[in-house]
Amino acid sequence: MATSTAPGRPTDSPTLALAADRVSVTVAGRRLLTPTSISVARGELVGLIGPSGSGKSTLLRVLGGVMEPSQGDVRLGGDPVAMRSREVGFLPEGDVLHEQLTASEALRFTGALRLPHGTSPEDIEARVTAVLEELRLTARADTRISDLSAGERGRVACASELIGDPMMLLLDEPAAGLDPGLERQLMVILRRLADEGRGVLVVTHATSSLALCDTIAVLGHGGRLRAYGPPAEILEQFGVQAYDEIYLALGELGDEPVEEHEHHERPPRPRGRGMVDQPFALQTVLLAARYARCLRRDHKLLLLLIGQAPIIGLFIGLVLPSNVLNSSELAPLYGVFLGFMLLISSTWLGLAASCREIARERTIVEREAAAGVRLDAYLVAKVLVLFPVGIVQVVLLFVVTVILQPLGTSANGYLEVLGLCIAASWASMAMGLAVSARVRREGQASSAVPLLLIPQLLLGGAIIPTAVMPGFIKGVSVLAFSRWGMAGIGSAMQVGQRLSDDVTSVTGYSTSFFSLSPAVSAGALAMFILVGLMLAARALDRRADL
Repeated sequence: MATSTAPGRPTDSPTLALAADRVSVTVAGRRLLTPTSISVARGELVGLIGPSGSGKSTLLRVLGGVMEPSQGDVRLGGDPVAMRSREVGFLPEGDVLHEQLTASEALRFTGALRLPHGTSPEDIEARVTAVLEELRLTARADTRISDLSAGERGRVACASELIGDPMMLLLDEPAAGLDPGLERQLMVILRRLADEGRGVLVVTHATSSLALCDTIAVLGHGGRLRAYGPPAEILEQFGVQAYDEIYLALGELGDEPVEEHEHHERPPRPRGRGMVDQPFALQTVLLAARYARCLRRDHKLLLLLIGQAPIIGLFIGLVLPSNVLNSSELAPLYGVFLGFMLLISSTWLGLAASCREIARERTIVEREAAAGVRLDAYLVAKVLVLFPVGIVQVVLLFVVTVILQPLGTSANGYLEVLGLCIAASWASMAMGLAVSARVRREGQASSAVPLLLIPQLLLGGAIIPTAVMPGFIKGVSVLAFSRWGMAGIGSAMQVGQRLSDDVTSVTGYSTSFFSLSPAVSAGALAMFILVGLMLAARALDRRADL
């Protein structure tokens, strides 16, 4: 079998272990994990089982250096695990793959992001070839992940953690959703990886293959370590004949944990290299290239994002009376409506394109952040791809609309309206990314869209003029970017100059509202974009700390 070792990995004794010493985790006053000591040696396969909510995933995150324990510490070969986290592969529960990519493409991007800076493309390709062969995936290298079976997807996910040739491999429910046959195949592969010299710890609810493990650790409710030892001893300790009966036996135990597993402290070793810190620019380019490729291949999503823009423009152009802006009497009123519909449609397009983008990659974001991928690079990569999409959307919306309903302003006015609509789209994208980074599920992000869009509708100054708003609401309206955008668009369309005293007295529109220069309006929208992106970055940082 071809092998390729990732460059820069320190040489350690075959008996090196990943060891947790009395680690505990308390979050918001709730104890998720009681003081626990556990170790995983190279060449050892450890199965971690226990009922839901017993702290298995928490312990795995602590062992992988993804989460800081409230007490105790975790060391790899005598060094804090955070200093050698590149040598620990951590596969969280959930989907960590971009299904639009092929298996080999996904691994190439992972290798380029995680291997040490300066690793040549040839060395990256060698690692990709090696892990594909190691996990029996060579024949499926050029198959899109969406077309792989569940078992093959699980192996590709494991392969992404093996790219850096880690000493330790931690997996959280890799067999979830697999049938017994595929679950057995995966456990056999993990057994082989351990036999080849890696330490492997796997969290699982599947019990049929636990006999393949060297050691089984059992966590009970409250994050208490109830048993730790060879499979046969675990069955004997619980007085059961089958591993799935352990779950029933756990309910009969008292509140005291079993005696902690003893491990020997190894002498300190020279510090290894910690997380790979690729340059910001390189990470940004790689992440943007990956995102753009995924978006380009997601034909249904791309068609929805781009195709809806001209359709919305068609409706806007047809719903208004033909050439209504050429009417001296109706032009000011319908000019406000037309400008506002362009603005709100641009806002909707931006929200629709961005509100789910981070939430649907929650597991990927958390894993890559733990591996050293910079969250600011991730956010900038999203912006580099989404903002051009926003330009295409708004241009299509604008062109179709003005063909049917000319704005009746100067050529410069057309460009100013178009520019402000693009800026409004970007502001809504920044707001959508902030919400997407804050929520934990894609459905929550979609549910938040009305709460984001309706205030822009009500506070924009077109449906309800700011002059007639109650004082408090009028003050709050300055926090709506639609108000600033509408004022600038109205100025570019020369709405204020067309308003008659009769229209003003009936509608409440004032010439002063539409006197804001488009340049000032664009500056205000730029501030909203910046604030939205700052909120998104803050939410991403908070997520990484969870």
